[in-house]
Amino acid sequence: LAKYGAAYLMTSIPLAIVSFAICYALVDNGVDVASLLAKVGIQSSDTADKAGTFAIAYAAHKAASPIRFPPTVILTPVVAKLIGKEPQPDVEDA
Repeated sequence: LAKYGAAYLMTSIPLAIVSFAICYALVDNGVDVASLLAKVGIQSSDTADKAGTFAIAYAAHKAASPIRFPPTVILTPVVAKLIGKEPQPDVEDA
């Protein structure tokens, strides 16, 4: 965040919104999101089965965070370049 600032936020927030929307649509349409996440090695909590659509979708969205991380890392420098924001150099404390 310190290196790319707004470019990181402009990348991660839309990805998170899309991720949650997809999870919500899947849960709302009866898809077993927990089993889909288990297929890629991500375990969701057992309490999600007793919660409402929003809570299940949110839990699935949070569990899928490792899936969102690589695209965020890859796209942040691209977004920074598009908005003309150069990354800040690392500042070392003396």
